[in-house]
Amino acid sequence: MNRFSFRWAVWIQIVSVAGLSLGFSALDAAQGTGNHPAGFVKPEPTAIIPLWPQGVPNLVAGGKAETFLNERYGNVSVPQLHVYLPPPDKASGTALIVCAGGGYGHLAMCLHVENVVQLLNDRGIAVIGLKYRTRYSDRNDVVADALADGQRAVRIVRSRAAEWGVSGDRIGVQGYSAGGNLCLNLAGRFDAGDPQAADPVQRFSCRPDFCVLMCPWPNKQPLDAFPLREDSPPTFIASARDDKTAPFSFAQGIDDKLKGLGVKTQLFAVDSGGHSAFHYGMVDGLGGQWPEALLGWLDEIEMWHGGR
Repeated sequence: MNRFSFRWAVWIQIVSVAGLSLGFSALDAAQGTGNHPAGFVKPEPTAIIPLWPQGVPNLVAGGKAETFLNERYGNVSVPQLHVYLPPPDKASGTALIVCAGGGYGHLAMCLHVENVVQLLNDRGIAVIGLKYRTRYSDRNDVVADALADGQRAVRIVRSRAAEWGVSGDRIGVQGYSAGGNLCLNLAGRFDAGDPQAADPVQRFSCRPDFCVLMCPWPNKQPLDAFPLREDSPPTFIASARDDKTAPFSFAQGIDDKLKGLGVKTQLFAVDSGGHSAFHYGMVDGLGGQWPEALLGWLDEIEMWHGGR
């Protein structure tokens, strides 16, 4: 091998490793096809609003600067809501707060929020992408931060329900992987709000009206670490039996535990697809059909009326 060929081979290896470390291939990066289906048109948010306009609680000073690589947010310390409202003549009154995955290290909102906006807006569902805090310092408690952001997001949407054409009792949360971990925490850790709070938003309940867990990731925690209860919200769970990152047994355990508590559930299980089985528009197979299953279930439990 001559010197030029050797240097080219080394450069390709470096680019490939760097691409894999960000969750995409060098070919995907070059072609720009790794995050969206063919023909994708990027949706423009109706609004982007800060979650904590009076100051982010428990903010750790000296954290890393936020990054945006391969359409993934990293080192998020200042959380936001990206609001995508359906046309008023289509609005069904249902809202879905979507928590992207990324192992609490980054947020793949490109895959988990943007790719479903048109689909859900067309069915009258308001989509609210939650840009929650990730690991931005070796001193921030990322799980606690993300949970606080999830609770706050539900309160904000409920406080602005009339303004956004949303019914205050049909506000759900959906989470993928680490976002599913956040939503599973939220399904057992909620309150009715503090009527005496100085901040009007904190007076609203942070209990979701329904919960959607997409390949929920245990984050090395046993199911008993999540305080699910009899008044936990109805929950839809999607999981692939060959998922090595978020085991199907964990999803099955969530379903069993909630059923034992008398909570309505729906387990949408597929045999293959792994941890990417439910990337809408990006995969073949049954996993890509989760929207139909979810919408049918939401209609059944009277959380969405767009089907009639």
